[in-house]
Order: sequence, then C-alpha cells, then structure tokens
Amino acid sequence: MSIVCQSIIVAAPGQVRLESAELPPLAADEVLIRTNKTLISPGTERALLLKLPGLAVQYPKATGYSHVGEVIEVGSAVDGLTVGDRVASRSRHASHVIARAENCHKLDANMNDEEATFFQLLAISLQAVRKTRLEVGEAAAVIGAGLVGLLALQVCRAAGALPAIAIDSDSRRLKRAESLGADVTIQVDQTAEFAQSASALSQGVPVVIEATGNPAALETACQIAAFGGRLALLGSSRGATESFDFYKQVHKRGLTLIGAHISTTYRLAAAPGWWTQREEQCAALRLIQNRRVAVQPLITHRFCFQDIEAAYELLASWDPDAIGIVIDWN
Repeated sequence: MSIVCQSIIVAAPGQVRLESAELPPLAADEVLIRTNKTLISPGTERALLLKLPGLAVQYPKATGYSHVGEVIEVGSAVDGLTVGDRVASRSRHASHVIARAENCHKLDANMNDEEATFFQLLAISLQAVRKTRLEVGEAAAVIGAGLVGLLALQVCRAAGALPAIAIDSDSRRLKRAESLGADVTIQVDQTAEFAQSASALSQGVPVVIEATGNPAALETACQIAAFGGRLALLGSSRGATESFDFYKQVHKRGLTLIGAHISTTYRLAAAPGWWTQREEQCAALRLIQNRRVAVQPLITHRFCFQDIEAAYELLASWDPDAIGIVIDWN
C-alpha cells in the first residue's frame, strides 16, 4: 500500500510547515497507522521551534512523540495487532506513520483518543516521581504548573503525597492545579515564606519536582527542600544556571539531585524505582483509563492539522492558559 503522508516540520527556527512525502514499504515487524490525534509537547517542541539554549538540532526537523491512530496495515511478522486496532505510540505529528509493533500500545474501546495522547507525557512525569522514592505521607512540591507539572502533581497525589504542593508564578495555573487536587498552591515568590511559616514544613519539603526547565528554578527548589531531600529535575533546563552555590545549597544540606529525563529509563529490565519506558507508558495508560490521573481538564486548545501555524504561534507565545494542545488529523 503506497501512502503519501503529511508531516509537521520545523523548517527553521520560528518556521513550521506541512510537508508531504511517500512512506517506505513496511518491514515485517512494523505497522502502518492512520493518525487520529496527536499532542504537542510544550517544552520540547517550543525549544525546537525557537531553538532555545541547550538544544542541539539540525533543521528541518520533524517533531512530536505523542500519537494515537488506527492500524491500517500490518507487517508479515506482526503478532498481537490487527487492522482496525487503535494504538498509542511515540510517533511524530503526521497523517500516517510507520511504527514497530512492539512500540505500540493497543487501546481499549473505552479509551478516548484525546486522553490517550497524554500517555507519553504522563510516562515522563511518572518516572520522575518514581525516582524520588516518594513515600506515603511525605510532602511533595512541584515547581511549575504547566502540562508536565500538573501531571506530576497528580502522580504525587496518587503516590500518597501529603500535602501535594503546586508552585508557579501564574495565578491561573495555580487555580488549575487546585482544581486538580493540589492541597496547597504557592506563588513562586512566596515559597520561602511559606516553608518557614508552615509548622509541618518548617524543616522543608522532602520531595521536590522541578518541572519548569528554567535554570533559575533550581535555586528555588533547593531552598524549599528538606535536609536530605530528593530533588528531581523533570523539566529540560534550557541554558546555564549561573552563580549557583552547590556547596551551600546541595552539599551541606545532603540533597540528592536526580536527573529525570525520560531517556534515562532502563531499556530492557526494570529495577525498583527505575522502570523501563514501556512499563511507564503502560502504567500511564492504566492511570488515565482508571481515572487516577485526569487529563481531559488539561486540554485547553484543539487545532485541525491544516492550522498548525496558529497552533505553533500559540506555543511560541507561551500563553499561561495554553496547557494541552491537541491536533486533530481527521
């Protein structure tokens, strides 16, 4: 079956377009998928669009890794997937994609396409919280109430964090965090005052998740962490952190800094606190399907694939009201 697909391409910094290309024939272990929905990853795709510091990339560049669609052809060696199955995969923004069958997750009939697109960003947030070894009853603070931060906040709650604290500079995002179950919401410039005045947290917060990707937020994260606390760097930092005193902020306070990029997950076998990426994805889909993590309230914008320029203009503007941006390919 010969297929010409349309893909979203970042042609150069600030320039995005649809590009057509014919897909190659299927390998024996692959499936051809017609796309239903994809989800923009705000931090990664904005960094690519604007060529932010810390990103090594050559343009033009395809983008996206949160994909849901319907299988329309299977390779000769594929077992477990058939034509008509809906699947989630880490495929790019495109009308049709080819993926290895082992990298696809078959979706249940009651799984909504839009909700399923969140599986990879939830897996990213999930592995960060897991690596902190959060214990039931421990306080946890998430700095940044954007998409991955709000997902991480809900994972902290599901893991037993008490209180679950959301920290951000934008009051609208904090209001959204409160609606999703945050026990406490704090403006970023009031974090030190809160930690000192709250009797239960006067010694700091045991678990801190930094979800902004802003290098300056590392200092805030260390300031509110308890002695011996665990700090997961979930947001992909863009640029250098200047004038940071590691001796004072980290070394003397016994903090553990955890690099929590999804690429650090184990490849073949899991260990306690370190699951494989596929296992994290499966767990994410179960959390969504069983309503342990709410993703529908995170959808703030929907665009038809023909309107990608408007979608990426919104992304570039960093509008605080833009959280989950879904692209419809039907």
